[in-house]
Parts: sequence; structure tokens; C-alpha cells
Amino acid sequence: MQFDYIIIGAGSAGCVLANRLTNSSQNKIALFEAGKPSDIWKVKMPLALLYTMHDPKYNWKYYSEPEPHLHNRKLFCPRAKMIGGCSSHNGCIAIWGSHVDYDTWESYGNKGWSTQDILPFFNKANKTLRVRDFKRSEITPFHEACVSSIVKTGIPRTNNINDLYEDNGVDISPVNNLDGKRFNAAFGYLDPVRENGYLTIVADALVNKININDNKATSVEAIINKKHINISADRIIISGGAYESPSILMRSGIGSASSLSKLGINPQLDLSGVGENLHDHPSINIKFQGTDLLSNLMDEFKQSGNTVYSEQTIAKTRSRNCKEGFDLHVYPVTWPTVNINGKWDCEIYSANMAPISRGHLALNSANPLGQPIIDQGYLNDPGDKDITVLMEGLKLIREISHQKELSALIGDELLETSKITSLDDIRNSALHYYHPVGTCKMGPDSDSKAVVNTVGKVHGMDNLYVVDASIMPNVPRGNTNIPVAMVAERIVSTLT
Repeated sequence: MQFDYIIIGAGSAGCVLANRLTNSSQNKIALFEAGKPSDIWKVKMPLALLYTMHDPKYNWKYYSEPEPHLHNRKLFCPRAKMIGGCSSHNGCIAIWGSHVDYDTWESYGNKGWSTQDILPFFNKANKTLRVRDFKRSEITPFHEACVSSIVKTGIPRTNNINDLYEDNGVDISPVNNLDGKRFNAAFGYLDPVRENGYLTIVADALVNKININDNKATSVEAIINKKHINISADRIIISGGAYESPSILMRSGIGSASSLSKLGINPQLDLSGVGENLHDHPSINIKFQGTDLLSNLMDEFKQSGNTVYSEQTIAKTRSRNCKEGFDLHVYPVTWPTVNINGKWDCEIYSANMAPISRGHLALNSANPLGQPIIDQGYLNDPGDKDITVLMEGLKLIREISHQKELSALIGDELLETSKITSLDDIRNSALHYYHPVGTCKMGPDSDSKAVVNTVGKVHGMDNLYVVDASIMPNVPRGNTNIPVAMVAERIVSTLT
């Protein structure tokens, strides 16, 4: 069967594309997803995200290579493998970032991506994903204390954490959940068009490569029911995310020609930027003993019929050397699981939201079942600016933890994190924020490392696109799910 569009990957971006392309015309769309359907309780319940994050049926369970600037630690790099993608196992935090992010994208030669240009598409994504504010009664005692304590350190309470022009503030984050249940991209975008007769969704379909002839993508080779089959389309869009999209391009012969040849892959298009520019928000966290008061308050809150949300508080602020926007997030977390003291788990994280360090992704082989080589590149910038920002974040979250109202709930810091005091300790403890981007960078032809243009079309190809977090030149200063939906909304508006 011939399709008008094949979309590879039913994650946040793929769901947006499928909806808008089928709604706007009578296009025949095929949506391929390597994973399974996501209509299970583990997905619907936001607190259950750790179940799917560690379940190989629903997660790719990637690991990085030993990270040389993190004492050669291998990092767990989860990416959802199911319909809805990472919107099916994130914390449902709906954050946009800073105006600096999108104005910087445009300054790289990406016309049409300034803050003012993309605001309408953020609003469309928010509306479709039912983004809302928490009711006063839904805010847990832990997060009430977190917001109050952060304000006491000098970070003001904001009326809108998604004000892209505000650089310093704390608030309870907006979220995309309803009545305690996750409202992911599959629910918001796919469900309304599943039965319209134009969309074919194929789960458990692992795409190996794109077949190419004279710079034109002719068909997709996928493994379905253990058979390799080829499906043709007029246009093909890859939406596999920051790890899978460059992998599919490289297996298709698009990437560094010399590197592909060494793997026995016939180069079709020499684009050296494929797999480069990988980056994410490095973070650091500290853990606390918890107190009887916290356990009592949280148990009472839960027993009153309230849903316990682990993540609610978000603060954004500047480190000393930040010149524009902001470069620090603070996000406290609590879980109904118990720590070594038998109390509620409670932690406070800080993340560097404007990292300079860059890594890369490469193939291990041409086998689509193999994991790629992932070098996150954390904290590898020569001037140690990234780790210096994290140190400031560490000092800030300790200052927050010492505020009287919060300290009464969380108690003393656990020994395992109280030992983190030096830059070297940070290298041994730094984590990520689960927001990888950049491996199919958007940029003009004049940028030798750009992979796609301003509408996601692969440079040098007639009908092949990439639309997902991988095309972001710089990671936004926020959780990436809503920005990814915005990117897809922006690009699909040019295709319909």
C-alpha cells in the first residue's frame, strides 16, 4: 500500500504530526512505533513512571559509554518505547523554557523560530495536551513548604512559571494530567483521529532504515512480526527522538560517509552533523532523612483521597555568571516509597539549564537491534563553566533545605550526598535531567553540522524530514515534552 506520509516514531512529536496531517486533509498516514500501546495503568498513573522507565517492554533502556568527565561512570539513559513516547513516562511537568532559547535558534539562521513566532504553537500544544494548573487542594504539604522556603532564599513567587521573559521565580508547575491520570500525547493527539479512516497505526514495528534513490526517500524498511518489509510513501518523517532518529539516518546511509563505510553501510549522503551536538541538562541532587512530621502530613494528605504528585515545585534562577535568561532549575521531589530510615523519600535537585558541553552518538553496527554508542559529553567544556554552575546549584539547594519550614519536614541530609562538597565530588555524582536533544541539528546550509532546515527537511534530500527533540540546536531551559510538541506543531503547519 502506498501512503502519503510515513511517520516513524509515535512519541510526542509523532503523535502531533499524525493528528494534524490526518485532520487537515485526506492524507493516508502510516505511523510506525517500535514499542507497544501505552493504554496501561503504569502509564496512566504519573507516580508509576519508574515502572515503565525500567521495563524493557516499554523502554529502550540505553546506557551511555563511560563518561570521561564523570569518573568514567556509565549513565542510564531511558527513552520510552511505546505509543506516546516519553510523554508516557515523564513527570507531566509542562514547562516552556526561556525567550533566549528560541531567539538563539533564530539567530543561528533558523527564520521563523523566534519566541514571538513559536508562541502560538506552544499554546496549541498546551490546549491539546490539556495543560492545567494544580488546584490549591492538590498541592502536597511537602511542596507547599518547598515553595515557601525557596522564596525565603530570595527567589520570588511568580504568577506564571512559563513567562518566557522572566528569569527568576518559583511556582507550582503546570501539568498535563487530569484527575490524577496522565494525559499524554497519545491521548491528546492520537485518540481523536484513530478511527477516521486515514491513519494506520502499527505498533511493534522496528524501522531499520529508509531506502533512498537519487536523494529521494522511496520507502521504509521495517521489521514487523520478525519479517523485513518495505512500505512506500511520498514523504517520510522520522520522529524517533535524540537517540533513534540519528541512528535511523545513519543506517540509511546518511551521516559521516567515512564512519558509515567502516560499518559496511553504503553512504548515500555525507552529512557529518548526524549524531553530533548531543546534549542534555546535567543535574545534581541531595537526599534527606525525612521526619515523622513529613510522613504524618503526607500520609494524612494521601488518606484524605488526594493524589500524591512527586513533582510540583519548579524554580528558575541565574548563577553568578549568567548574562541572559536563567541557567538553573531547582526541583524538589518526594515519593511514597520509604528511605533507609523508614520515612518518605525526599530529594532536592538542581540542573544546569544552559549547558555548553556537547557529546555525540554513533552506531555500533548496522544492526537495528543493537544499541548506539552514546557519549553524553557531560561537563566536558574546557573552562569548567558547566560544573561551576552545578556547584552554585548545589549550594542553593542546600540553602533551601536549611530553611526552617522545609527543614522541619525533611530533616538532615543523608550521609551519601552530604559528602558532595567539591567539583570532583560533583563529577562523581552528577546525573541527567532526561532531556537529550540536538543530534539532527536544525540550521541553514551554511552550517556544516546542520542536518535539517527550518521545516525539518534533511539537507540534500527531497522528501525526508526529522521532527523531534533531535533537531533542537540548543536544549530549551525547561522540560522538553511541551517544547517537542511545539516543534511538531510548528513544522506540521508548513506541511499542510
